Amino acid sequence: MLNFCHILFFLLSTGVQALPTCSYDVCAKGGMWTEWSTTEPCPTNCGSCAKILYTRKCLSTNFPNCACVGDTTRYILCNTKTCVYPAQRTCCIPYVPMIINGTSQCGPFPKDTGRSSEAPCCPKDGFWSDWSAYKPNSNNTAFVRSRKCLSEASGCPCANPTTTMETRTDCPCRKLVEVGEQVKSKNSYYPMIVVYDDPSCTAYQTLKAFNDAANGEVPCNSWKGYVYATVIRYVKPTGGAPVEQRMSNCVSGGNQRATFFCDTDTLYYRAEISNDEVVGFSQINIIT
Repeated sequence: MLNFCHILFFLLSTGVQALPTCSYDVCAKGGMWTEWSTTEPCPTNCGSCAKILYTRKCLSTNFPNCACVGDTTRYILCNTKTCVYPAQRTCCIPYVPMIINGTSQCGPFPKDTGRSSEAPCCPKDGFWSDWSAYKPNSNNTAFVRSRKCLSEASGCPCANPTTTMETRTDCPCRKLVEVGEQVKSKNSYYPMIVVYDDPSCTAYQTLKAFNDAANGEVPCNSWKGYVYATVIRYVKPTGGAPVEQRMSNCVSGGNQRATFFCDTDTLYYRAEISNDEVVGFSQINIIT
């Protein structure tokens, strides 16, 4: 029997797809395997009297969520045709003569109860790696991310081979959303008016920092020992109760800002003051 790896190398080197497309979900069936192969000669000529060691390799080890399930080695009957006179017996015990696929064989053959016993085939569209994090390009005019076709080395090219790289000129992080009604509790809140800076992938909102009780604005109030504090409440992607965060003291003067930076791995903005990932936030009006 030819070694599968030799066949695979020949097909890849000649530019021919090595394997047919699977009709089933490869990962659900236990991964992508090579054919069973062996280099051992069978010690007997007939009668299903011996077994030899066969091996196979997992081709999807590095595919996302597609680990192989099953054995890598197996002893398989060899030379299963019936023996003819003057052999001592037609078949070795416990096998008996029977017609299998139109020929006289010593069977029945053991049932293959292992998973992934189907012939090797290529997953539909191939297997891609996860996208890398976005990174600025060489002249800082855009953000770029890339991915690789993991199955190509196994003879299974990926669909849409031109989509190995994506480029965008805007910051790739999800925009912050208004969550005022969700976080206000017994207070009121100021609308979220965020300024985004795409080249630096940062965002900020200038906070209210002066009390004007006559017009119903009291953004500066006592907060956990601080006399005049600006406070925001934000929601994290993981859910849970809103996080309340003091941003600054109103008495310090100058522009007060809530600032955020893009995490290009998770694609969420993070609050600069706490490093928490943030879905959305609101400045609270009146903290008592």
